[in-house]
Amino acid sequence: MKRILPFLAFLLISTMTSAQLVISEISYNPPESGADSLEYIELYNETGATIDLAGYIIEDNASDTIISGSIDAGSYAILAINPTAIMTVLGVEAIEIERIATNNGGERIAISSPTGQLIDEVTYEDGGDWPDFDAGTDGAGATIELCDITSDNSIGGNWGVSTNDLGVMVNGVAFLGTPNEANSSSCVFVPDHIVEVSSNKFTPADLVINVGESVRWMNVQGFHNVNGSLETYPNNPEGFFNGMASSGDWIFDYTFTIEGVYDYQCDPHVGLGMVGTVTVMGPVEPTIPVYDIGLVNTIDADGLPDSTGVQCTVEGVVHGANLSGSGLQFALIDESGDALGLFSGGDLGYAYAEGDLIRATGFIGHFNGLLQLSANAVELVSSDNPLQFTGGVSVLDESTESKLIETVPVRFVDISQWDASGGSFNVDFETEDGGTITARIDNDTEIAGTEIPIYGQTEAYDLVIIGIGGQFDNSAPHNEGYQMFPRYINDFFTFLSTEELEGSFQVYPNPVSDRLNVTSDVTIQSFDVYNQLGQKMISGSFNRSIDVSTLASGRYILVLKNNEKAKTISFVK
Repeated sequence: MKRILPFLAFLLISTMTSAQLVISEISYNPPESGADSLEYIELYNETGATIDLAGYIIEDNASDTIISGSIDAGSYAILAINPTAIMTVLGVEAIEIERIATNNGGERIAISSPTGQLIDEVTYEDGGDWPDFDAGTDGAGATIELCDITSDNSIGGNWGVSTNDLGVMVNGVAFLGTPNEANSSSCVFVPDHIVEVSSNKFTPADLVINVGESVRWMNVQGFHNVNGSLETYPNNPEGFFNGMASSGDWIFDYTFTIEGVYDYQCDPHVGLGMVGTVTVMGPVEPTIPVYDIGLVNTIDADGLPDSTGVQCTVEGVVHGANLSGSGLQFALIDESGDALGLFSGGDLGYAYAEGDLIRATGFIGHFNGLLQLSANAVELVSSDNPLQFTGGVSVLDESTESKLIETVPVRFVDISQWDASGGSFNVDFETEDGGTITARIDNDTEIAGTEIPIYGQTEAYDLVIIGIGGQFDNSAPHNEGYQMFPRYINDFFTFLSTEELEGSFQVYPNPVSDRLNVTSDVTIQSFDVYNQLGQKMISGSFNRSIDVSTLASGRYILVLKNNEKAKTISFVK
């Protein structure tokens, strides 16, 4: 490790502390697409005093002068070109640098004092003695970390991959790192099993291990070797051999990657019965608990999940539009009404359909305060399950996150907020009591690019909106930024003079083919069905099953009525 103490520091030792900084962690190829906004370089202050970084120079294929920032004694700080992305995704602060972009194939990184004196430098690589993709870094999710902060960081063998899961999925890959924290990796090889070699025997002589585990043979007495070569044992799945027999305190490590039974011997003493076996079993599947959503969707005082980082399986019905063009992003609601967001950078082999009952496995985390399961597996259980609505909502908060909600009557705050260009945008609505509800129109829904709904363009509170509750708050405590995400254009509708019919309602199957079933705990006298243009298509007396076979494919509004009260529910034909 090239750490240089400026000569002047020795002359002024009585009045100042020489700045000693160690390059301790590098995120050089995070699992992103496009701009590498999650790249960072971590520095460690090994002195006993705070170091003001203003004026220090960081360089790789370019150089940049750090404008501001400091590192407390014995602490860490990360430098990044996009501190906003670092905070939004990883939840940690970063010191901004402008022109540094780490090379995926490896390069030199150096830190110098304001006077240009070199303090530390590292030339990392993506292979050789350095951790690579197969080890879990270089696009596979993990940063590289200096295992021992006092070791020579110019040696690749002193660097390992982070094992600390930040609970964040990036393009479907878990991000592992320790930004602004002590490193988690270890460069010391610790075998899974040890066999003593002595007195013409192996102890134990027979081992049963799992694929991927390692065995260390330790010679404690005598003149021996370990020979499991294919030349000697051609039926072994693969060969292993430590060379000719020798005495002394030697060790031999071998990692078994193929299941099967392996025979081996000590060549000089095989006639005395000095033989052994290693039986390698297939990989052990981890036991992942199955939890009700209500057990893992609680939050702490900062609005963050109590179950952050917990791996589990949950089951729920898909609600909401899929807001990820190439992956999965929607809400899950279970039979108890508890809700949780689901996200994956890929589709995981699942073809999205609202109303599907799915079983999803992943890690509990959040994105800007919105609780979600970062999924790595999805299994379809059944289709055409009824959706659960929460009606009469006038305030968006934690209780509406990932719920399918229906607002009280509202009106536009500013019609000019509606953007028909096809991109995502926010539009605000006002309730009669003066509250504000923000709707997020996502460009992955059919609403994006449409003209403003024909309903609700008056001063009256005549508009009702359906959508999935969400949140976007990138700073703690995460108690602001609540939104709702309408799914379809007919999630906007109006029935001006109608009072809300309160009760519990289920409509199924949804989507429907011929007959739409309705259950409720309140009396329903009649019904109307409207298309997305507000035209009445069907009406009649209610009898729990509605014939919709004559309707064309599309989205509709069902209005269930009792005297002067009505309940509106969206369904798909």
